Amino acid sequence: MLIGGMVAALVLAFVYIYAVWYIPFVYVNFFLCLGFGLVLGAVLALLTRLGKLRSPGAVGVLGLLVGLVAVYLEWGVYLTLLFNSESTSTGAAADTSTSFSLALFMDILAHPAAMWLAIQKINETGTWSLKGATPSGIFLGLIWVVEAVMIVGGAYFLAKAQATEPFSEVSNEWAIEETLAHPLTFAQDAATTRAALEAGNFQHLTPYVGTGTEDPFARLKLHSAPNDHNCRYLTLENVTTTLDKKGKSSQSTSVVVQHLTISATAFQELQRRFGTLPASQLAPVESANR
Repeated sequence: MLIGGMVAALVLAFVYIYAVWYIPFVYVNFFLCLGFGLVLGAVLALLTRLGKLRSPGAVGVLGLLVGLVAVYLEWGVYLTLLFNSESTSTGAAADTSTSFSLALFMDILAHPAAMWLAIQKINETGTWSLKGATPSGIFLGLIWVVEAVMIVGGAYFLAKAQATEPFSEVSNEWAIEETLAHPLTFAQDAATTRAALEAGNFQHLTPYVGTGTEDPFARLKLHSAPNDHNCRYLTLENVTTTLDKKGKSSQSTSVVVQHLTISATAFQELQRRFGTLPASQLAPVESANR
């Protein structure tokens, strides 16, 4: 995971900095940075899954390390382009060209103290403008901190989330997630519902019978390892639907209980009760999905 993560961080650092350098819209930078963190996290999650790494703590540390390296590399790429840049004209028609030098890039990476001094110099004056103003000082520093948090955070949380997924030590495989078709009644008291499920009282779960497309409901997910009959888990989420000013709906979820170990018998019973949707509710649900 570490080596693969470093390679991904290097590639994404180049893509991110070149995109920031050549796309003239500052507002796009936020989404580019967010994409950097999410893609890096997705790659680490994939490597975690392929490597069958199951220690959330260890994977989280590796995610943090790769995220920090990614930030270091993107600064190295940026400074390389900045030091090699030159203005081709002056005034309103001014344009800045640059080129990449591998030797300069490696030299920058090899001297972190000099890199830090260069970053401090840039912070004093800034290098880009927003509505006619050039951010610098504390404000620019805060922007850089947010940038680093998005990159490191994406790497950390997505990688760690994969390591927490159910895994069978018996068959050496990850569990497969299945979202049951029949919605459940919204868990008004999440603590009570959680306690009931942990006590094995699955009759506490009841089918949602409403027809309103905006009514809150609960969603049941089951996890099972294909070759391990005893590797069975459930996750219950509350789902609420909201409408924006244009009438477009969006759903938000909150976890009631996650990856609760259940017996094979309970697993089959829950599949039987909530695995299919009654014909009377197919039309309203299909309408809501559209």
